[in-house]
Formats: sequence, C-alpha cells, structure tokens
Amino acid sequence: MLSFLVNAVIILAIVGLAAYQLVKVFKRSKKGKCAACDYDCEIKKQVNSQRNSAKM
Repeated sequence: MLSFLVNAVIILAIVGLAAYQLVKVFKRSKKGKCAACDYDCEIKKQVNSQRNSAKM
C-alpha cells in the first residue's frame, strides 16, 4: 500500500511538471516569444537583418 502511494505521488509530480511546462510554452507563444528563450522573435529578426545589411 505504501509503494502505491509513493508511486502515485511521483507520477502526479511528473504529470504536474509537464503540465506546467506546457502552460508556460503556450503563454510565451501567445505573447510572440520563442518557446525556447526569453527573447522576442521579432527583435531577433531585426538584429539579424541589421547585421546582414552591415556586412554588405
């Protein structure tokens, strides 16, 4: 009985953390940010275009 409770707590913790990460990714994507970073994707595109124009 004790091992069942321990396994249930571990499974709930894993599922809870996975749900938390999914919610965090969806919130960031709604704001227009990359899922993998804290930077705005539009800012990255602007910086890259400025770098490319400066090289020419």
